Amino acid sequence: MKLIEAYIYEVTKRLPEKMRNDIALELRSTIEDMLPENYSELEVKNVLSKLGSPAELAASYRDTPRYLIGPQVYGAYINTIKMVAPWAILITLLVHIVESIVLFTGEEALLTAIINTFSITLANIITVLLQVLFWITIAFVIMERTGGLKGNIPMFTNKNTWTPDDLNNTIIVSKEKNIPISDIVFSIFGAVLLAILYFNADHLVGIYQSNENGKLIFTAPFFNQDTLLSYWPIILSLISLEITVNLYKLKVRKWTIPLAAINTIVHLLSTIAFFFIISNPELIHDAFIPQMADAIQTSPSTVSTFIDRFIWVGIAITIVTNIFDIFNNFRKASNRY
Repeated sequence: MKLIEAYIYEVTKRLPEKMRNDIALELRSTIEDMLPENYSELEVKNVLSKLGSPAELAASYRDTPRYLIGPQVYGAYINTIKMVAPWAILITLLVHIVESIVLFTGEEALLTAIINTFSITLANIITVLLQVLFWITIAFVIMERTGGLKGNIPMFTNKNTWTPDDLNNTIIVSKEKNIPISDIVFSIFGAVLLAILYFNADHLVGIYQSNENGKLIFTAPFFNQDTLLSYWPIILSLISLEITVNLYKLKVRKWTIPLAAINTIVHLLSTIAFFFIISNPELIHDAFIPQMADAIQTSPSTVSTFIDRFIWVGIAITIVTNIFDIFNNFRKASNRY
């Protein structure tokens, strides 16, 4: 019966993954033992009412007691951290990237500026995560101790007046079908980062050399920016499509056949665009090959041959990776459990 499965799901999702299968079997057996042979929905509700709130029952299965955050709201506490932390990381990254671009004066090599920005951003991400953990913990402690979580606030608490009717709102999502919010957030970040790299490629990717003061100087770009920018409507459309699909994933939070199909279309369009751009003979800047050949003391033809092979390896890796991702997404969407 749906109520039984929903109740077991609500309990086990609050437990460590290694415990879930055993607890699910034990709990299903307990419920069946408490029910008569030909039971009705009302009898199921009575049994579940006796077992109590899924949050409290899940807390009773844990080996380690939680003293700071009570068992009734511990699951909501963890879920809130999981929901807020990825967005805190994303916002911190975006703020520092935009700030670095705006404040970049060109007086130092771009690679040096990127390394400095990365180290500062990493330190700030750690600080932000610690603050998120601290303030969420404080908020839950205060609300629980003062009775602020006794109301019907689904985002923060499992109601004190829990009833089996609440299970009608439960949507069972298996581990296979689930789309972690962290994957969504970092996919969106990846799309934004790609846009930044694409429109600044002639300042980011290329040859860096040390000057007499030991500072890195950008001497030759790898990409011809004019060639890249000739594809900007396609790239901007694909990036917008990628972000839109990820926002839809954030809404549904599980793999379905339609979502897997949409994701496949995005992959195919991206792969085709990548193939046409990277196979353009004018993609490589004219100054790059001679300077690289001089830097590594070889002939320009050798560098050109290596770049051609590198490009085809990149195309092959992209195709294989996308095929695997498409197959994996449809496999998750087709999973019945």
